[in-house]
Amino acid sequence: MSGAQQAIESILIGGPENGSGRSPEATIAAWASSLCYEDLPADVVAGMKLLLRTIIGTAVAGATADGCEDVVAQVMEWGGTTEASIWFHGGKVPVHAAALANSTMARALDICDFAVPGQHIGSSLVPVVLGMAERVGGVSGRTLIAAMTAGSEIAIRLGHVARLDGFDPTGACSIFAPTIAAGRILGLTEKQMANALALAFNKAGSSFQSNVDASLAVRVIQGFVSQDSVICAQLAQRNITGPKNWLTGIWGYYHLFCKDARNDSLLLGGLGEQWFARNFGYKTRPQCGATISSTDAVMDLLKAHPFEPEDVDRIDIHMAAEGPCSLVGSGFELGDNPQVNGQFNVRYCVANAIVRKTVRLAHFTNEAVADPQVGALAQRIHTHLTPELMEGRVELAARVAVEIRFQDGRILTCGADGPSGIGAKAKTEEQHLTDFHEHVNYGGKPIAKDTANAIVSQISRLEEMEDVRDILCLLT
Repeated sequence: MSGAQQAIESILIGGPENGSGRSPEATIAAWASSLCYEDLPADVVAGMKLLLRTIIGTAVAGATADGCEDVVAQVMEWGGTTEASIWFHGGKVPVHAAALANSTMARALDICDFAVPGQHIGSSLVPVVLGMAERVGGVSGRTLIAAMTAGSEIAIRLGHVARLDGFDPTGACSIFAPTIAAGRILGLTEKQMANALALAFNKAGSSFQSNVDASLAVRVIQGFVSQDSVICAQLAQRNITGPKNWLTGIWGYYHLFCKDARNDSLLLGGLGEQWFARNFGYKTRPQCGATISSTDAVMDLLKAHPFEPEDVDRIDIHMAAEGPCSLVGSGFELGDNPQVNGQFNVRYCVANAIVRKTVRLAHFTNEAVADPQVGALAQRIHTHLTPELMEGRVELAARVAVEIRFQDGRILTCGADGPSGIGAKAKTEEQHLTDFHEHVNYGGKPIAKDTANAIVSQISRLEEMEDVRDILCLLT
């Protein structure tokens, strides 16, 4: 029996008051610090390899997106020990600084992974594990996969129990994934892992107001998560302590991020047997996940009943849950950051789909978002919070119903229960590869076709690699 399974065997879900003698915090630290590659099902291993490949691609595409070169310039100005590479730009800086820059690039174009309730784990996890592996050296592919899985599993479970009410899930939940993974690469003991998680709790946070106000902070928050996770793991290695009751304490995670709704059974139940790390989604469109259900529905309608933007009198989008509606449902304006306004506005995203009949990365440049034809149609689109669509089922939080009224009096309706890219609507391997090659050819730092193919080949045999720095040679 592996160390991770022994940790689970010692637990009675619900905490020490049930007689196990081990708190949920200790349970997480024990499991996360002892999970082995041999514990992992084949599909979970494949999922981590897919996550790694995807994020490398999204980082290429975002390498010169708004704000990214400025972050790179800042970390280069800070300088410091040359530990980890800044991808595609060149130069080496301390791991935490490289993670800040690389993660900001990976998230910038909003084409990465996602998980309930809107976390973006991979854009922090991948830059952190590769950066730490570059610093430490001799990290095998199997060690990398186990580290990524341990972090992903805990972060996704923390997301499932969260009731965030405006906190950005990436800042509040995802930080625990790269913290665990960095700790695994550093070889933290169980006690040190517990402290790393407790320190990360003190860095958890950030707000969706960044998205609503269409600020570049959205992508930089991803970098903050990565930078902070590295710092927390390194401080824990030096035995800096954190609050041992970071999860269940009076002012712990359950209180701050779950509205005191403690749910140890969901958080810890089946740990090591039921794999939440299987539940990653991947963007099918370069826009906020909360806009994708509506865009999917309208794109399907366009195929069945083609129409032009000038035919449209009015569009009403009904959204089931307050969170998505508040996040992306406001009136469309260009603002200071047109790209971000487009990414996080469902009215723009639907108008773009109707005008251009497709959705591509090129439609979210500042110039494309400012297209007057798209903007004019966006002004005729209205959003509404319609809670009855959810039918009291949290799994329908992304459900939408769309009504299109035409100038000639016709009315067409369409809808979707959730976004493409996850579950029954998951992308195929062919779609993933197509997107990867599109991403690595996009932006100001595209990579050669031979390099892209080499990355795909290296990652396909990741579990056989003795030193994952062989991959990093292709990113610099």
